[in-house]
Order: sequence, then C-alpha cells, then structure tokens
Amino acid sequence: MKHAKKLLCLALAMVMSLSLVACSSSGDGKDDGSSPSAGIDHDREVVYGSASLITNFNVKYVTSQNDLQALDQVYDTLLRKVNGQFCSQLADSWEISEDGLTYTFHINPDAKFSDGTDITAEDVEWSYEYVRDQCDNWSWLYKTLDDVEAVDEKTAVFHFSAADASRLATMTSIQYGSVRSKAAMEKYGDDYGKTAESVVSSGPYVITDWKENEYVKFEARDDYYGDKPDLTHLKYVPVSDVNAAVVALQTGELDLYFNPLSGVALDTVKTADNVAISEALSCRNESVYMNCESEVFSDVRMRRAVAYAINKEEALEVCGNGQGKVVTYPCDLGEQVTGNPDFVPSHTYEYNVEKARALVEECGNVGKTVTIKSYNTEPYQTLSVWLQGSLSAIGLDAKVDTMERSAFLDQLINGEVEICPFSWSDISFDFGSAVGIYMNSNCIGMSGNYGRYNNPRADELIALGNSASDVEARKGYYRELIEIYMEDVPSVAMYAVINAIAHSNQLVMEDANIYEMARVHWAE
Repeated sequence: MKHAKKLLCLALAMVMSLSLVACSSSGDGKDDGSSPSAGIDHDREVVYGSASLITNFNVKYVTSQNDLQALDQVYDTLLRKVNGQFCSQLADSWEISEDGLTYTFHINPDAKFSDGTDITAEDVEWSYEYVRDQCDNWSWLYKTLDDVEAVDEKTAVFHFSAADASRLATMTSIQYGSVRSKAAMEKYGDDYGKTAESVVSSGPYVITDWKENEYVKFEARDDYYGDKPDLTHLKYVPVSDVNAAVVALQTGELDLYFNPLSGVALDTVKTADNVAISEALSCRNESVYMNCESEVFSDVRMRRAVAYAINKEEALEVCGNGQGKVVTYPCDLGEQVTGNPDFVPSHTYEYNVEKARALVEECGNVGKTVTIKSYNTEPYQTLSVWLQGSLSAIGLDAKVDTMERSAFLDQLINGEVEICPFSWSDISFDFGSAVGIYMNSNCIGMSGNYGRYNNPRADELIALGNSASDVEARKGYYRELIEIYMEDVPSVAMYAVINAIAHSNQLVMEDANIYEMARVHWAE
C-alpha cells in the first residue's frame, strides 16, 4: 500500500513532523513600517541586497546563504515546505512506499525550462545523481540513493537502500534538491553556471544580465508553469557594509536587504518612514565549535570547561544585540523534538567560571595557548574577541586569527581550526538531519560536523531516528542524542538568531526566512 501525497499542501506526515520550519515562528510577516505611499509602480525594478554576490549558479559551488538567495530565483525543487507543510512545486503529486524505500514523483505536465524544453524525469535523475556523485560536501545526503528511474517523461522513481524520515525535508532544499537541465549541464560542462547564457531556469525567474561583482538581473518568466511572481524585475546587488545598506534602505536605493539586521542598524531602519521590518525566530544557531581531534579539545573535560565558561545571555546581548533566544542545544525545539514538555538534559552547563577553571587546571592546561579562528566579518569578529575574553578568564592563553571566509572554511573543513565561533542552519531540514550534522561521523571533512566528532552510538541514534516510522520512538532517540551531545560537547550552542529583514514598505514578505522573491508581493 502506498501513501499518496496530493496537490494541496498537506500537514507533515507522522515521520516528517519535526521540520525545522516548524520551529522558526515564520509566517508572521510582521511589518512595522508605515503604510506605503499611493501609486506603486508594479513594473519597476526591485533592488535587493546581500552581503556578497554569487559567482556561480552551479549548486556544486554554493558556499553561503547569499548564494542560495540567488539560486532560489532560478531553480525549483520537486517539493517546497511552507510553515511546516510539504507542498507541490515541480511535482504535482508523490507517493512513498510502505517500507520507505521507494519515492515516486509525478512532474507537472506544464513544467518547462526557460529554454522552452520540458522538465522531465531524466532531468530529475540527472540533478539528484549529480549531487550524489559530484558535490563532495553534500554527497553524503544521498549515499543511500541507489538510483533514480525515469519511468516515463514525467514520472521519476527514487530507489533507496535505507529509509530516512527526513528525506522529503532534504529534498525541499534548493541546494540539495533543485532540478536543473541535463542538456544544459552536459552542453556547458564545467562552465555551467558561470554566465547568464549557461543558466537554464526551472524556477520563476530567468537571468537577463549579470555583471561579475556588481549585479545580477532577473526577470519573471512568462512561460513559468506556476503562479507568475508579483515582482517582475529584480536586481541583486552586493552590499557588504551594513551601514551602507541602512542608508540605501532609507533613501530607497535598496528595496530589500536579506542579511538580517540587528542593534543600531535595526533601530535606525525602524525609524524610517519608508522601511518595514519582518521578523521571525530562525533555526540558525550561533555556536562555538571545538576540534575533538585537536591536542587541547580532544579531552572532553576541556570542552566542558568551554561550555561552563560561556555566558550565553551575555553572548546574545554583546554579539547578537539581544536579537535572539538562548538555547541549550542546537535547534532547541523542546517538546516538538523530545515529546516531553518538561525535558531538560542531564548536563546544562550553567555559566560558572570557577568550574571551568577547575577543569582547565585538572587537565594541566592553565596558560595553554589556543587559537580562535574565524572570518573577518560580523558577527564573527565580535564573537571571536568576546570568546577570547571568556577563554582567558578560565586560564587559557587565547589568540584570535581572522581571515577571508573562503580561507577560513577551507581550514575548518580540513580540521585546521582548533576552536571557532560559527553557525549552522538549514530551514529545510528536520531536527534529525540538522542536529545529526553536528554529530554524524559521516560529515567529518564536510559541511556540518565542524568539531570532527565521532561517536558510534550517536551515529546509531541518528540512523534510528531517520528510519523510525513512529513519531514517539523517533523522539526517544532524539532525547538520547541530545543527552550525548550535552555530555560530550562537540560544540556549544549559544543562541538562535532572530531574522529581522528590512524592506520597503511597498513590499510584503510571506515570512522572514524566505529567499524566494516569488513569495514577496506588492503591498497593494
């Protein structure tokens, strides 16, 4: 017997009920700006900014959320998730076999690429097997994917060797689940995604102009199979300086700034008559990672010392400008995850400098030099200096070394970082996938398990949680996983970030976590 998923957005299936979107308080679309002026020009170009400009539209080379903001305009996934619900996108309907090993997707018969060719099951096959076989950082996500079978032009059947309750959630990610043109990628090879001409769109927009390091322009597709976006002309520009972004928002040079604002910058734009703010608690956690293979932090006592040394409330205030929520563990969802509203892990590490210093002394590491590495943008510069003070207070000789983001990421993934402040988030994942990434030994040397943590029982619990068909059993596995996380401390989760997205009051956002401009509308 198969469980059919129909065209309408459905409530999460039992085995999929723990999506991170459910934790994000999104969907409020709370706007605090004044009413828009009359006479909005609906055909004008909407300018939206982010910290950096994408350099390649090939998912293989995606390195940041800024890249994803651009990719979301030109690629669709089989499914999407909105407010904890799976909805149709390229797939009109889908079925999952009783054993969870076979997924069948029926592609919208009207779905076409921007070059006029039909989006077919072969394109789906190509897209997923490309991630599995060629995207080194993400290939582990589909290691149990045996093959994708194009049964007919519009039917793709996925065959897996193991069940995974988080699979549909993963498929909604633009990074791991976007559908691209097989013909275009074969035609352009390694050059695919480097020029506007090479990018064939499956999504609501097409690239019309792209000037490296200056802008990318998009136009809504007339032949798009779904609802045509309300915003027909977009210009995506890099604005690395937050203060510059604030000025541009106030003057109207920017219509939207996707990088969340906080502190003085947020206070400033809140007073602007033409700017609105959409806010939502995200599942992005600012954390401190420790290399479990390093000389100092291979000792769990030292990792616990760091946990005791961190004043999370202070970190939120000083580094997060109070815009967030202190958390106990990564993606702290409470009852939604554990099934117990009163669940508190055995180890919570309340701020205690004395306990922290005693552990450092016990390990014989007083005066030991440790190097905090990070990249040279906010909030990480501030976090690094703040962390330096916290470590110095417990007897360590803490140094700070900041660098360009790409260099830092290379060192982080290669195990060359001893300790660092960093974050992880992906709103498409459910809890098992998200927290599992922090702890899964399969992710060492890839994106996620930056602490290079390895525990066979944690790996087993992640596998059990992902394969469990019973929700309550799954929550039981996660309770144990959380206990292990808190005992072994592969990282210290400090606070979840509030996304405060500033935008023109002529625009309305469906939620503050979205990247898709197709879900932004004119206010009238």
